[in-house]
Amino acid sequence: MTRPTNHRRPPGVTLALLAVAVLYGVRPLLEAALFHRLEATADEALIPGGIEVSVWTGIEGIAGAVIILLCVLAWLGRPARIRWALIGAMLALTAINLFRIIQAWAAPDDPVFGGQIQSALRNVLLCQLPLMVLVPLYVVWYLNRAPARAFFARAKAPRDMPPRQTPPTGDAAQQRVNKS
Repeated sequence: MTRPTNHRRPPGVTLALLAVAVLYGVRPLLEAALFHRLEATADEALIPGGIEVSVWTGIEGIAGAVIILLCVLAWLGRPARIRWALIGAMLALTAINLFRIIQAWAAPDDPVFGGQIQSALRNVLLCQLPLMVLVPLYVVWYLNRAPARAFFARAKAPRDMPPRQTPPTGDAAQQRVNKS
């Protein structure tokens, strides 16, 4: 009979998933809500870099919801390959956000529309830069460590598998030979 293995979720996995959920899930949803509110008050609202608010709001909302869903599935540890999906989605969003940061800083100031809100949004994007580098590095590093791999690998083992039968030893083995 096999002993059930107790695979606890390592604290680093929880920390990594919380960081990803906040930075790539909750923050984009809040930013999308803010930009939607800005668009409601302005006729031609543009995010620094020249992207229209309505286009980016939809993309960010969907991406944030997908990341939160991936974080919940990764927190549960099932399916086993969910960590790869989470890492891939996080790295793709990191690349997009780094592109946005570079694009926002390269765009010229718009004194007519931009003004203070454009410079404030640029500063917000710049403040996100350290997090956009450190969080993905930590998440990729930690989710590929042995404790995290063991946590996610437990989902691969079939749950309804009957216990292994050990071959009889000693007198029981001799009795089987004698009956044959």
